[in-house]
Amino acid sequence: MSAIWPVQQAIYARLTADAPLMGLIDGVYDEVPEAKDKPYIVFAEITEKDDSTHDRRGFELMVTLNIWSAYRGFGQIGQVLTNVDRVLHRVQLDVAGWELISIARQPAPQQSAGVRRVADPNIRQGQARFRVWVTEPR
Repeated sequence: MSAIWPVQQAIYARLTADAPLMGLIDGVYDEVPEAKDKPYIVFAEITEKDDSTHDRRGFELMVTLNIWSAYRGFGQIGQVLTNVDRVLHRVQLDVAGWELISIARQPAPQQSAGVRRVADPNIRQGQARFRVWVTEPR
Protein backbone atom coordinates (compact mmCIF):
# COMPACT_ATOMS: atom_id res chain seq x y z
CA MET A 1 0.00 0.00 0.00
CA SER A 2 1.36 3.39 -0.99
CA ALA A 3 0.42 6.87 0.20
CA ILE A 4 1.67 8.66 -2.93
CA TRP A 5 -1.67 9.05 -4.70
CA PRO A 6 -3.71 10.07 -1.63
CA VAL A 7 -1.04 12.63 -0.65
CA GLN A 8 -0.94 14.03 -4.18
CA GLN A 9 -4.75 14.30 -4.23
CA ALA A 10 -4.76 16.10 -0.87
CA ILE A 11 -2.09 18.59 -1.95
CA TYR A 12 -3.85 19.18 -5.27
CA ALA A 13 -7.16 19.84 -3.49
CA ARG A 14 -5.52 22.26 -1.06
CA LEU A 15 -3.69 24.20 -3.81
CA THR A 16 -6.65 24.45 -6.18
CA ALA A 17 -9.05 25.52 -3.41
CA ASP A 18 -6.97 28.61 -2.64
CA ALA A 19 -8.36 31.59 -4.59
CA PRO A 20 -5.36 33.92 -4.14
CA LEU A 21 -2.96 31.24 -5.44
CA MET A 22 -5.23 30.27 -8.32
CA GLY A 23 -5.46 33.97 -9.24
CA LEU A 24 -1.71 33.90 -9.90
CA ILE A 25 -1.49 30.69 -11.98
CA ASP A 26 -3.26 28.94 -14.82
CA GLY A 27 -3.58 25.62 -13.00
CA VAL A 28 -2.03 22.75 -11.05
CA TYR A 29 -1.15 19.65 -13.05
CA ASP A 30 0.09 16.09 -12.79
CA GLU A 31 0.62 16.05 -16.56
CA VAL A 32 0.62 19.46 -18.23
CA PRO A 33 -1.63 19.76 -21.32
CA GLU A 34 0.21 20.69 -24.52
CA ALA A 35 0.55 24.42 -25.24
CA LYS A 36 -0.63 25.34 -21.72
CA ASP A 37 -0.25 28.99 -20.78
CA LYS A 38 2.20 29.78 -17.99
CA PRO A 39 2.43 30.22 -15.08
CA TYR A 40 1.36 26.88 -13.69
CA ILE A 41 2.37 24.35 -11.05
CA VAL A 42 3.20 20.74 -11.87
CA PHE A 43 3.91 17.78 -9.61
CA ALA A 44 7.54 17.09 -10.56
CA GLU A 45 8.40 14.22 -8.23
CA ILE A 46 7.04 12.33 -5.25
CA THR A 47 9.24 9.88 -3.39
CA GLU A 48 8.18 7.66 -0.52
CA LYS A 49 10.16 5.89 2.17
CA ASP A 50 8.89 3.50 4.78
CA ASP A 51 8.53 5.11 8.19
CA SER A 52 6.53 2.37 9.92
CA THR A 53 6.52 1.70 13.64
CA HIS A 54 6.15 -1.73 15.23
CA ASP A 55 2.34 -1.45 15.22
CA ARG A 56 1.44 0.92 12.36
CA ARG A 57 2.47 1.41 8.78
CA GLY A 58 3.71 4.88 7.86
CA PHE A 59 5.57 6.79 5.18
CA GLU A 60 7.73 9.85 4.80
CA LEU A 61 7.15 11.43 1.39
CA MET A 62 9.06 14.15 -0.41
CA VAL A 63 6.85 16.15 -2.79
CA THR A 64 8.52 18.38 -5.36
CA LEU A 65 6.44 21.01 -7.13
CA ASN A 66 7.74 22.88 -10.16
CA ILE A 67 6.41 26.31 -11.07
CA TRP A 68 6.84 27.36 -14.69
CA SER A 69 6.64 31.00 -15.75
CA ALA A 70 7.13 33.02 -18.93
CA TYR A 71 7.80 36.17 -16.87
CA ARG A 72 11.35 37.33 -17.62
CA GLY A 73 12.30 37.91 -14.01
CA PHE A 74 11.99 36.03 -10.75
CA GLY A 75 9.11 38.11 -9.33
CA GLN A 76 6.17 36.09 -10.59
CA ILE A 77 7.56 32.76 -9.37
CA GLY A 78 8.52 34.39 -6.08
CA GLN A 79 4.88 35.39 -5.54
CA VAL A 80 3.68 31.89 -6.43
CA LEU A 81 6.23 30.27 -4.08
CA THR A 82 5.14 32.56 -1.24
CA ASN A 83 1.54 31.47 -1.75
CA VAL A 84 2.40 27.77 -2.11
CA ASP A 85 4.25 28.00 1.20
CA ARG A 86 1.29 29.74 2.85
CA VAL A 87 -1.10 27.08 1.56
CA LEU A 88 0.95 23.97 2.42
CA HIS A 89 3.50 24.62 5.18
CA ARG A 90 2.39 23.13 8.51
CA VAL A 91 -1.29 22.84 7.63
CA GLN A 92 -3.82 20.08 8.17
CA LEU A 93 -4.44 18.00 5.05
CA ASP A 94 -7.18 15.46 4.51
CA VAL A 95 -5.28 12.45 3.17
CA ALA A 96 -7.75 9.69 2.25
CA GLY A 97 -7.02 6.48 4.16
CA TRP A 98 -4.15 8.02 6.14
CA GLU A 99 -3.58 10.14 9.22
CA LEU A 100 -1.41 13.17 8.48
CA ILE A 101 1.37 13.67 11.00
CA SER A 102 2.91 16.73 9.32
CA ILE A 103 3.58 18.58 6.09
CA ALA A 104 6.43 21.09 6.06
CA ARG A 105 8.91 22.74 3.76
CA GLN A 106 12.03 20.67 3.25
CA PRO A 107 14.23 21.76 6.16
CA ALA A 108 17.73 23.22 5.87
CA PRO A 109 20.47 22.50 4.99
CA GLN A 110 18.79 21.06 1.89
CA GLN A 111 17.17 23.54 -0.46
CA SER A 112 13.42 23.89 0.06
CA ALA A 113 12.59 26.38 -2.69
CA GLY A 114 14.26 28.31 -5.48
CA VAL A 115 14.01 29.95 -8.88
CA ARG A 116 16.31 29.42 -11.84
CA ARG A 117 16.78 30.29 -15.47
CA VAL A 118 16.51 27.45 -17.98
CA ALA A 119 17.86 27.07 -21.53
CA ASP A 120 14.98 29.10 -22.99
CA PRO A 121 15.69 32.74 -21.99
CA ASN A 122 11.95 33.44 -21.81
CA ILE A 123 11.18 30.75 -19.24
CA ARG A 124 11.83 30.54 -15.49
CA GLN A 125 11.46 27.48 -13.27
CA GLY A 126 10.67 27.60 -9.58
CA GLN A 127 10.73 24.65 -7.26
CA ALA A 128 9.28 23.94 -3.83
CA ARG A 129 9.85 20.79 -1.78
CA PHE A 130 7.63 19.58 1.03
CA ARG A 131 8.15 16.66 3.37
CA VAL A 132 4.98 14.81 4.36
CA TRP A 133 4.60 12.20 7.11
CA VAL A 134 1.55 9.91 7.20
CA THR A 135 0.58 6.85 9.19
CA GLU A 136 -2.27 4.38 9.15
CA PRO A 137 -5.19 5.62 11.23
CA ARG A 138 -5.73 4.04 14.63
